[in-house]
Amino acid sequence: MDNGMGKGIGLSNRITLEGKLLFATVVVAFLTLVLTASALIPTYESYRSTHDNLLAVERFRLVLEAASRVSAERGPTNDILAIESGSSAPATERLKVFRRLSDLALEALDEPVTVEVSSPLPDLQKALADTRERLREAREAVDRVAATPMAERQQEDVQAAIGGMIDVIEVYQHVVDWHVAAYTTRRSELTAPFLTGRMISDMREYGGRAASQIIGPIATREPLHDSHITEASRAIGRLLELRKLMRGQTIVSGHDELSAKLMDDVDTIFLGSGLDLVTILMDQGKVSGDYSMSAVELTRNFVPMLQPLERLRTVFLDDVVKRYRSQHYAACYRLAAIVIITASALAVLFVLFRSIRLQMLDPLLTARRQVIALADGSAMDASDTLSKVPEMRSLFEALELLRGKLDERAEYEARLKMQAEKDGLTGVWNRRALEGFGNTSAEHEEGACLMLIDIDHFKAVNDTYGHLTGDTVLIEMASLLQDAMRPSDIVARFGGEEFAVLVSSADIEDSAAFADELRNRIQAHVIRDTEAGTDLSITVSIGVAAGKCGATGWRQLIASADQALYCAKIKGRNQTCVFGDEANLDDAESALMLFRARRSAAF
Repeated sequence: MDNGMGKGIGLSNRITLEGKLLFATVVVAFLTLVLTASALIPTYESYRSTHDNLLAVERFRLVLEAASRVSAERGPTNDILAIESGSSAPATERLKVFRRLSDLALEALDEPVTVEVSSPLPDLQKALADTRERLREAREAVDRVAATPMAERQQEDVQAAIGGMIDVIEVYQHVVDWHVAAYTTRRSELTAPFLTGRMISDMREYGGRAASQIIGPIATREPLHDSHITEASRAIGRLLELRKLMRGQTIVSGHDELSAKLMDDVDTIFLGSGLDLVTILMDQGKVSGDYSMSAVELTRNFVPMLQPLERLRTVFLDDVVKRYRSQHYAACYRLAAIVIITASALAVLFVLFRSIRLQMLDPLLTARRQVIALADGSAMDASDTLSKVPEMRSLFEALELLRGKLDERAEYEARLKMQAEKDGLTGVWNRRALEGFGNTSAEHEEGACLMLIDIDHFKAVNDTYGHLTGDTVLIEMASLLQDAMRPSDIVARFGGEEFAVLVSSADIEDSAAFADELRNRIQAHVIRDTEAGTDLSITVSIGVAAGKCGATGWRQLIASADQALYCAKIKGRNQTCVFGDEANLDDAESALMLFRARRSAAF
């Protein structure tokens, strides 16, 4: 169990702050998408539903307009059947125009249905094909009757031709029924507007039929048969039933006054004046064929009275389409708003993540690098301290302050180290530093030469010229030694008027020759004391020894060089002696005895 907890803690420690932030960002983005989906899915369904409903009502408007066009074609057809063949070019041209309008309206229905419906498509195509075939037959019958001289036309032929045009609408009702059933089965909200639109269209159809049923007898100036009266009365009765069903309905949504005005026009103009005109002519036809107007006059007077029904249908269908288009646009706006809000939220989340990463995480990592640099004593990159976030700027200002303090401390420590390891008068290494080099320096582990240099009769200089001149001699001596040394050689003040040179080479002969050359150079050098106005020359005694450095060999190397130095002094000073040289063996023995005596006295 402890192992598992330890692994868990280790894993948690390995996860970076950036990784945690990225994980949190992904989780928030995922939850945002989930919440968006919960709102987006129903909104999209509403968008699809309103889109399909809009397409359905627009399609149904085309269906009812086609029915109205075919019904309206009976007007110029009645005129042609009531006049002599070829007697009126305008009437013939008017019939052509209305037929072309009917054909165009039916052709518009050939466009494929883009809304999913429950009824099979082949039934619709069959109904449209049957309508076109019946319309073709009816037109051929009309053209045959119209081509017959007026004196030879029979009432039955005229009425049969008109009945054929009425039958076209009966066949076309299958097209209307198909659309009503197909669209309202899955979309119950379309039932009311579809049925209302169909009732208005039927009112227009039955209103036209009422007059068409008596056109034949009026055109041939013959009394009405019972069948004419029955069909006309049936059309009027159906019309009044439809009007009763329409009573109280709002035709234009949100406009009760406009709806009432449209229905008033239907009641006053059509159901009032229009049906009165048909009723009068029916009463006249029951008695004789002496009608108060011709068939052409009936058409010209009656068709304008159908305009309230036409306007009622147009306004209703336009309002339905407008209403469903508004619903569709509203759904589009909601869908777009959700998508835009979601995209904006995700963009803000991404910008926030990037901003935190760039303005917080990256500066923190930079601060970490700078802290490590401070710990290592390395220089900080000033360009890394730039940040726009006030808190981060404060952090880097604190780091900059810390760097300044550390620099001051390092400088102070360097001064202390220099004071501890440098000779305050001459500026060369002191004995303590030399001991450190000799005991620890890896450069001299294989072997080195040590020269101990003592200024001859230095006490006399102090006694004769004063200690300030003696200090000048020491300073000049240190300068001469430093100028003569190689970069790898170490010059130190060993104590008083004594200097030491640690040579990296272990070749004793070269070191002895170098020491003798150095002694001659010092002897030839004139030291000028400008304050005292004195010029003097000095000589030195040099002891040279070779050996190993490090913890074990360094003390022996100093002792050997010191013994060689005493040998040089015994020989009369201004000499160079090498430890172990047989030529100096007797002098070395004497020097050794003096050296040991001095050490005994020191202890």
